[in-house]
Amino acid sequence: MSEARKTRVLILGGGCGGVAAAHALTASEARRAAFDVTLVSQGWRIGGKGASGRNQSDHDRIEEHGLHLFLGFYRKAFGILRDAYASLDGPADGVFASVAEAFTPQHEVTLWASPNDGGAGRWKHYTLRAPEWPGMPWDADPADLERAPARLASLLRVGARQADAPHLAEPLARDRLDPADARESESLMRWFLSELKDMDWGLGLHVLRDLMEIGGAVLRGYFADIAPHGWNAWHRIDHLDFRRWLISHGAREQAAWSEMIRVLYDLAFAYRGGDADDVNDADIAAGACLKLVLDLVAGYRHAPMWRMNGGMGDVVFTPLVKCIGRNGGEIRLFRRITRIEFDDGGVLRVHMQVQARPAGARYDPFIRVDGRDCWPSAPLWDQLEPDTPRGRFENPWDHSHVGTEMLERGRDFDHVILAIPPAASAELTEDLTARSPLWSDMLEHVGRFSVATHSVQLWVDRATGWLESDTVSGAYAPSLGTWADMTHLLTHESWPEGETRGCHYLVSVIELPCDLPPFTVGAPEVVAAADAQGCAVTDAWLHDNAWRMWPDLCSNTVFDPARVVSRHDHVNIAPSERYVRTPPGSIAHRLPPDWDGVPNMSLAGDWTITSINGGSAEAAMESGLTAADALARRHGVA
Repeated sequence: MSEARKTRVLILGGGCGGVAAAHALTASEARRAAFDVTLVSQGWRIGGKGASGRNQSDHDRIEEHGLHLFLGFYRKAFGILRDAYASLDGPADGVFASVAEAFTPQHEVTLWASPNDGGAGRWKHYTLRAPEWPGMPWDADPADLERAPARLASLLRVGARQADAPHLAEPLARDRLDPADARESESLMRWFLSELKDMDWGLGLHVLRDLMEIGGAVLRGYFADIAPHGWNAWHRIDHLDFRRWLISHGAREQAAWSEMIRVLYDLAFAYRGGDADDVNDADIAAGACLKLVLDLVAGYRHAPMWRMNGGMGDVVFTPLVKCIGRNGGEIRLFRRITRIEFDDGGVLRVHMQVQARPAGARYDPFIRVDGRDCWPSAPLWDQLEPDTPRGRFENPWDHSHVGTEMLERGRDFDHVILAIPPAASAELTEDLTARSPLWSDMLEHVGRFSVATHSVQLWVDRATGWLESDTVSGAYAPSLGTWADMTHLLTHESWPEGETRGCHYLVSVIELPCDLPPFTVGAPEVVAAADAQGCAVTDAWLHDNAWRMWPDLCSNTVFDPARVVSRHDHVNIAPSERYVRTPPGSIAHRLPPDWDGVPNMSLAGDWTITSINGGSAEAAMESGLTAADALARRHGVA
């Protein structure tokens, strides 16, 4: 009796969603027996928007696409990494010994009151320390979020005591905030907000007032709009903007655009067209943002944020890729998808450019830095055929390649998992757009709202003069209003002793260049031009704003560029690098990872329907898991 043939799964795209799907389909013996998994990705490294590289010509510095922090409620992503690290042999395999060693908890966040808000005519900062909730994020479960409203009420109770308002604290001490009795809980929070407005707030208490007012409006709105329909019925308000939803539940307009709210919009790059200067361009689906707030404030474990102790490529993708390879999965690099053909049976053919071929039997993508296997910031040219064009393989307008390849259903694959975001897949899937109104609708209402981001990394020769603890800072002056001190990474790079004393990341949304050509057109210069424009934006921002954060890098309030030892400045304009926003009304047009609109295709990425419905490693990995699990169930595999 012949052995049953495995189902051949072709995964298109090497970001968090595609890699999570590949890992999930190869993680158990039963699934390895059922599936033959191949993942194809452009360029020399895996990671998509999360890819990082080590610059071998500049002290192995880590170069990222942005500021990547894991949040303490990333239940799926942390769980995947926990299992991956546990299956490897730490330093012997060129990775951290455990997920706990790979991440550092971050409790402090610095916020900036703007001159027209609580800053009293100038930018004014303050640092908050988040509570340490029990447990670790890699052992979390969704029940943590169910507890979040009660935890938030306990924080409001503490705030009321600090405001010397025992009449506000005492009602919150009663066990009355219960989703099962949403009407009474909503009534209590309405009274709470009314009492807040009647209090006499002295100078300097704007932060406490805004925190309590926003918390009160969040809870009132939760018990009015969500809890009566189920504790997690976030979708009921996703057609509204979060800021406007807060105002409708009792928050003043000033509080609803205070630094506590601005930092959320900055975190989600929630600005139409990439314009962060105008509040009228700020929008985000209220249900998705409400869930984010509850998770960020009271749904996490241990710490709200977690810094990586290396580049995202080193910390996240190296262990996952190693696990996929050891479990029999195949990863084909240097493959750029150019077209996907569809017929009534689903995906028929996948056309690709072969960007490069290895000179030997295989291409080893890693370099060893600080005892760990890391991804380089450029191809390892000595491993490629001598006549390989020196193309920018992640630049979609650079069409350098050495050949083409076509994969066909029945011969090369049976099932496809599409893990390429809408802005990049739109021009690849014209056949599907013509066939499927749902796909066309998703591209119009989800893909069209992707925005470019701007990432800056500075290595400096001295301490900045920032007097508080290492922090993550947000809601500062646009456009580069988000900053993180990442100096802890210097020990994982190769700088001579004393040459570099600090490493700092800045990130923001940015407007796309005008008249950007479709990526089917060969125009490799557009990326360099965008990066040059980004450098000019950075220089102007540092000149005007750096002195408030980094006085010792400035002279007479003017930033001194001589203090910069090294710099990486990149504008993410490529369609696959753009951030998929979540504006009001857009979630209804997302498609699920196990979408049945194409018989032999699933979807993976943070642009699909997930429990987060927002751009993040957590959403992408959850999506990849969902796609893999649904496919396994379809084939009767646990």
